[in-house]
Formats: sequence, C-alpha cells, structure tokens
Amino acid sequence: MSHHQLIILGSGPAGYSAAIYAARANNNPVIISGMQPGGQLTTTTEVDNWPGDTDGVDGTVLVERMQAHAERFNTQIINDHISEVDLQNRPFTLKGND
Repeated sequence: MSHHQLIILGSGPAGYSAAIYAARANNNPVIISGMQPGGQLTTTTEVDNWPGDTDGVDGTVLVERMQAHAERFNTQIINDHISEVDLQNRPFTLKGND
C-alpha cells in the first residue's frame, strides 16, 4: 500500500488541470486515470471550442497534450479504476482494481 498526499480521480480535462495547478504548488499530485483514461474527450473527433486551437483539435490529441503538460510537472499517473473508498477513517483509503 502506498501513501499519497493528493490523489486526483479521473484523467479528463478537469483532472489534468487540477494536477497541473497542484504540481506547480509543489503538492505532488497523483492521477488515477479511471475506467476511460483521458475521459470522454478521447471519444471526441473534433474539439472546436478549445482556446488557442483556432482550427480545432482532435480530442485524443488534446488529452495527450494535457497528459504531457501534467507529466512535465512530475505528476504521477496510475492507470487504474477506484472500486472502493473509505472516508470514515484517517488516513482515507482508496482501493483500485489493480
């Protein structure tokens, strides 16, 4: 069993944004990718409302950029899905499938 100060559940845009902000604040975040790494964005063929990509961008490409950005700040990414959570006792515990 490992201990982490900050765990982010999900690897979609919100998860990666949270990881980048947390990592830049020296909080050493860990992302648990979830059942669909990259989130729903990986099933989107064209994202036209993303600032900075005036010609649109493929959803998978955008997720790959977000992941690279988070990893640049040493975010650890664990490919797993959390199946059980205990928030009644400290430290909180999360159990994954792997």
